[in-house]
Amino acid sequence: MSDRKRMIKVRKKRIKAMDRQIITHEEKIETEKPSKDTTIGYWNTEIEKKFKKIKEEDKKYIEENE
Repeated sequence: MSDRKRMIKVRKKRIKAMDRQIITHEEKIETEKPSKDTTIGYWNTEIEKKFKKIKEEDKKYIEENE
């Protein structure tokens, strides 16, 4: 298996993991009471900065290399 095929496979798995992680964080926003370091704004920025950004980069890589 070439490196490109392997990276595409890994990134597809990572996209699925990011989807699960986003759902988990959104559930935390709805159910948990905010504390000092884990406010609702914190969870929203985590979702936006980390998970959605990585997910978009992975989708872009897959589109370019398939």
